[in-house]
Amino acid sequence: MIGFIYPITATVRDFLDDGEHSADEVDAMYHAWFKAVVLQVMLWSYPYVEGNDW
Repeated sequence: MIGFIYPITATVRDFLDDGEHSADEVDAMYHAWFKAVVLQVMLWSYPYVEGNDW
């Protein structure tokens, strides 16, 4: 799942640029999206990691 973080976040930038938002708003939305994806990957991966490795 960690390997999918970049493709999922890199493709959303073009989608956000198509809207009528300023560059600062697009940047903020992109970083919020990135943080949300990383958090979801962490939460979904947690049950599969042994206690000593986390």
